Amino acid sequence: MSSGDEKVKLRDRLPEDSAREALWSLDLEVTKLDPPAGEVFNHLDFSVEAPDGEHIGMCGLYNLTGDEVQLGIRIGRLYWNKGYGTDAVNLLACYAFFVLNVRRVWLKVLSHNARAIRCYEKCGFVNVGRLSLSGYDFVVMEIRRT
Repeated sequence: MSSGDEKVKLRDRLPEDSAREALWSLDLEVTKLDPPAGEVFNHLDFSVEAPDGEHIGMCGLYNLTGDEVQLGIRIGRLYWNKGYGTDAVNLLACYAFFVLNVRRVWLKVLSHNARAIRCYEKCGFVNVGRLSLSGYDFVVMEIRRT
């Protein structure tokens, strides 16, 4: 999925994506910024591709309940600070609003993950509270369809 203006496109995850995703799971710089998944249901998973077709991340929409859905994303460390995450989050939010027809997209992000918080703010998400869960401190953010 792409509108043409983004640096990335989202596509269905493929079996061959698993090897690279496993490497990201072993990268301590990535995993220390990535919270435990928790309970996941009603999910749509996507791979994130750079303009050259390289698989650079994964993302998804989870826990669709009525008119809201949770967003999650992981970008491989080699691809940080290039705007890829921002574009992927914007694409996911548009998909949630205009295809799934939800009114609210929300997420939880580890409170020390300043890079991700800035990304979400650039995409229009606002801080709506904090959450302590399984020993982790989260910032809860949301964006609403107007």
